[in-house]
Formats: sequence, structure tokens, C-alpha cells
Amino acid sequence: MHLKGKLFTFMFALFIFFSFCVWSYSEILFSKINEKWAERFIRKQIVFDKNRTLLPLLNEIEIIQEMIKEPDLLAMALDDTNEAKRQKGLAILEVYRQKFQSKSYFAAFVKSENYYFNDAKNSYAGKELQYKLSASRSNDAWFYAVLSDNKAYQINVDTDEALGNTYVWLNHDIKVNDKVVGIVGTGMDFTRFVRESVGIEQEGVRNFFINRYMDIQFERGTKFNTYTSLQKADGSHRKIDTLFLQQKDREAINEAIHYLSAHPDDIRTFWVEYDGRKKLLGVSYLKEVDWFSLTLIDDKELEVIKDFSILPMLSILFLVALIAVSIELHSLILDPLKKLKLSMRKIQSGNYEVDLKPVGTAEIEELSKQFIAMIEYVRANNIALEEIVQERTKGLLQSEAKLNTILDSVEAYIYIKDAQYRYLYANKKTCDLFGVALGELIGHEDHEFFDEKTAKNIRKVDSEVIEYARKVTLEETNTDKQTGISTTYLSTKMPLSNDDGSIYALCGISTDITERKKTEELIKELAFHDALTHLPNRRMFDERFTFLLAHAKRSHQWGALLVIDLDNFKPLNDAFGHKAGDLLLTDVAARLNACVRQSDIVARFGGDEFIVALSDLGKDEDGAKVEAMKVASKILFHVRAPYVLLLDEEGNDKMITHECTASIGVTLFGYDKQNKEHIFSEADKAMYCAKQKGRNCIEFSKE
Repeated sequence: MHLKGKLFTFMFALFIFFSFCVWSYSEILFSKINEKWAERFIRKQIVFDKNRTLLPLLNEIEIIQEMIKEPDLLAMALDDTNEAKRQKGLAILEVYRQKFQSKSYFAAFVKSENYYFNDAKNSYAGKELQYKLSASRSNDAWFYAVLSDNKAYQINVDTDEALGNTYVWLNHDIKVNDKVVGIVGTGMDFTRFVRESVGIEQEGVRNFFINRYMDIQFERGTKFNTYTSLQKADGSHRKIDTLFLQQKDREAINEAIHYLSAHPDDIRTFWVEYDGRKKLLGVSYLKEVDWFSLTLIDDKELEVIKDFSILPMLSILFLVALIAVSIELHSLILDPLKKLKLSMRKIQSGNYEVDLKPVGTAEIEELSKQFIAMIEYVRANNIALEEIVQERTKGLLQSEAKLNTILDSVEAYIYIKDAQYRYLYANKKTCDLFGVALGELIGHEDHEFFDEKTAKNIRKVDSEVIEYARKVTLEETNTDKQTGISTTYLSTKMPLSNDDGSIYALCGISTDITERKKTEELIKELAFHDALTHLPNRRMFDERFTFLLAHAKRSHQWGALLVIDLDNFKPLNDAFGHKAGDLLLTDVAARLNACVRQSDIVARFGGDEFIVALSDLGKDEDGAKVEAMKVASKILFHVRAPYVLLLDEEGNDKMITHECTASIGVTLFGYDKQNKEHIFSEADKAMYCAKQKGRNCIEFSKE
């Protein structure tokens, strides 16, 4: 499809998709917008409420912090019984009283426990000392509580029963040498403070403040418009349980309090149920006063988009815009690109002398000019580059020829595979192995030359080299897919990396060790097996019998050793030669193997003597003896069956029938019977006893 058709299809699909999204998800979209707007609105509302509440308090705190640095006030705090110090201190308090918003102050000192107060009317001039504090009086408990607190100042709402007023009290420590010697502060009229700081009504917005114990301090609105409405009968503050009836809402507020205590600059927002309606609640921490501001906003107040009639118009406008864009794209881009494409095709065909002219406007025109400049550069450098390429190609071909001559003469299979496990190079020996030329091998994978199992194993090793950049040396047995012949190789595979360390290929060197492996296996077979019967010889039997003894000791199971000597064997050799004897011995070996389990051992000790070791015959000695005698009887029965031997004498087949019996000696071995030489000696003696009793019988050893 041409670019024009693609653009039309894309725009049509874009219009359909846009319309579908607009009509299908408009409700979700506007819901998200309203929700985001709600969060931003409540965050701004919280910041507004927080600052509006804090400003009057912080102004008063700054005045107090300036006052507590006055030397005369510090001297009065240390000894207010001294009349001169007292008068100077009261004069300082009077100066700062005029600065406070409420034009009032209070002071209480640790040493004398005297409480001083004066109000806005200067009603207590000359009699500022009101009374003496007492730890036993409940109304004075605040003083001792503040002393025990580690905070420099406290803010609380309380009623002074002695003065008969409800104030927002600001208590601040007076310290001398880091020791608290008194408390001073001021009281702000509660009603006026609420009216000026949080008493401004906003439709759909409710704001109130709690401490970290979730006590309501004060609230804007109509529900708690007096301080007494915030208190219970016992004088304690009401909890937020009176506002939030849902347990999950109270838990969310409590979690927000703990979080904001550790992150005082954050704001938490979440939905709660208040007065039976869903509202968005914002919580912030006023660390300066150790309060938490809670702002509730009705969900209806948070909707910024309610009218959906604009949606069809948006689709129509979008369609018109798409049509206009398509017309402009055709004029500005498609037509100039078509002309530029025709010029590029001429260049592609090798016609660098074509007369090119700029096409289009703006970026398209600039692109065509750059293309023309590039063609001019190509024209100027083409001849020089061709000469350089020819020269270097000649040198590379010479070097490659030398390298190929060396690699092709090596008696090993050398190859390179890329990161996708495809052959990039192979020497002549490798190509001969696959029966293809190098050109036919490049780009192909192992599954095309080896059977499925071999290809899978090769891929597993190759992936370890390429993916983990490891050098691997191992033996591989590969089966040719065409001939089915298996060959064993000793292979070394190493990763090939770029300058940045990334692996782009692997190089493998494989050597055919099939004959060497066969020789090794033959040597091993001759070392541990009888050449005639292929049964284990003495050496191998000794190793395996040692294992059976150890197993019997661990498992507390009895085993048995049987020494078997053939009767009437020598006459067969004398009459028909060693070939007949060899055939008989091979047949006897097969019969013995058929009489025992796979876990048992049958071995030839030389001549016509065989030995059998039985394991796991039971933990009871008498039972083990019975089982051993059963096997011995079975062997005796099968060995004495007639033998039919076929001899090949100078091209003529000769059939011989021969009967042969056996003398068998049996002994047990087990947990407490482990001496190998003693066990062999007992079984051998029992076998000779069987011989003396007339042969063709079984004799159990007598200890």
C-alpha cells in the first residue's frame, strides 16, 4: 500500500478509534477529571485553612519568644519574691501585653508557684498576682503537665474557671541554663479566634482541628459553634467518633495522623462518609501547634464537568481537522516525496548523472537539497572509494586464502556460528563432514545436519557460550541425520566478542575421538570382565562384593556367596577341543545370569569355576539360608540340563549334545560376618565337600 493509502487508512482508523473512545469512555474520563480536580481543590483548601489558622498563632508565638529573652523577666522567674525584680518583670510583661492580640498575658513560676495575669482592660493592674498554684488542684494540672512535657510551647483550648473565660492558650517555657524556671503566654479569646481564623463559612466546605489523640479542638461550621459543645461533661474534649460513625473512616484518619507525624509537609486525601453522604477528606499536620487540620468537601462541589453535549461536536471537529490535515499532507509532503522518490529510483539504478532539482517546501525542500548534496558527494568520492575497495579487497582475499589454506589443512573441524546459531564459516573438513560446499553451509543450523537429540544438545552448549560468554570444553556424541552414524568429538567452544564486550559469535574446534573412545572402552572391558563369557572377572567381582558387604552391614540384611565348579567339563575339552568347552562355558554363564536378580553378582574366576553373590536375603539368618538354598537349587537344576553345542570345523557344522552338572558351596555373610577371605574360604570348602559327596549337589558351610 502506498503512503497516501496508508495515511488515509490511518486517519480513518484514528477517527473511528477517537469517536469510540470519546463515546465509550467519556463518563470515566470526566470522573477522573473530577477526581483529580477534587484532590487539587482540597489540597489548596487545606493549605488555605492551615495558613489561615496558623498565622494568628504564629504571630503570638513570635512575640512570646522575643519576650522570654528579656533579662528582667528571667530575673523575676528565678526570684519573684524580690520586690524590685518583680516590678521590673511586671513592667516587661506590661510592655508585651500591649503587643498581644488579646492584650492579655499570664505568667507562672516554678520556684514560687505564683500565677500572674492581666487582661485587655488592665483590670488587674497592681494586683497581677492572682493566686498560688497547687499540684493538688485539678485546675492547675495544666502547669505541671507543661513542665513535664519536652516541647518548648503548647497550644490548647481551655476554660480558666478563676477568670471565667474560654481562651486559646499559648504556653511557652522560660529556661535558664536549659532548665525550665517558668511558663508565660497569652490567651486568645476562643470565640473571636474561631470567628477570625476558621469561622468564615464556605458552601460545601467544613473544617475542624483535632490533636494527635483525635480530640476535637475547634471546628468551623454550625455543629460546634461554642467551646462548650466541644467538651464532655467531665471537661474532656469530644472525639471524632461524634463526626465519623464508620470504623474504617476513623482508622483511616488515625493512620493519616501517624503518617503525617513522620512526614509533616505531606497532605493525605481520601473519601469518607459524613452525615450520611460521601465527602472528600483532606488531612494536614500543623506541626507548629501539634494539631491536625481536617477539611471536608461535598462531592457535588468537586464536579467541574457535568455537561456531555460537547462530545458529538468534538468528534465532528476532529473529523474536519483530519480532512484538512490530509489535504495539507498531500500538498506539502506526499507530492514532493513522490517526485523525490522518482529521483531516488534513478540514483538507485546507478544513474548518478541525473539532473536533480529541489522539490517541496520547508523541511521537504531542505531534505531534497541535502539529498542532492549527498549525491554530488557520492559522485565525487565514488571513483576513489572503488579504487580503495578494490585494493583492500585484493589484500583481504589474499589473507583469507592463506588463512583458509592453513585451516583446511588442520585435522580438526573448525567452524564459526553467529548469535542466532547459524554457520558463518567452516573449514574444508567440516564441509566434507556435512557433504556440502561452504556456500551451502553458511546460514544453516545444526538441526539440518544432525538428528533432533543431537541438535538439541549442541544448542544447549552453544547457548552457554553465547549467552554467558563462557569457554566450554566437552565430549559430544553427534548422530548424522542422513546416515544415522554416531561420532564422538572432543570440542572446545569459545565466545567471540565486539570491542564493547557483546558476544556476536562462537568459534568451535572439534576433534574426532570415536576410535579412541572405543579403544578405552575395550581396555576397560578387558580389565574388568572375562573375555569369553563377558561376566565380571575377579577384579571387578572383588570391588562389587566389597560394596555388597558394606550394604549388608548398613541394612542388617543377610547375603550369600555361592562357589560353583562344573562337573564333567574336562572330558568335553579332551574329546572335542577347547572350542566346545568355550561354547559350554558361555552357555553356563547365560544360565547363571537367568537364575539370579539384577542386583546379584555372577562372575567367572577362571577355568570352569564361577562365583555368585546374593544380596538382601532378609534379616533372619535361618530365612536367609533357606532363600540362598532356593537359588542354589535353581542353579543346580538349570546347569545340569543338556547342552546342545554347534561346532564349526573347517566349514562343516557339527552338533554335540553334552550333559554337565555342578558342585555348589554356599555360605552366608552379613552385619557381623564381614571378613572377605573367611567368607571365600568357607564357600570354597563347602564346594569341595560337595565334590567329595559325589558331585551334582549343594553343600552349605558348617562353621
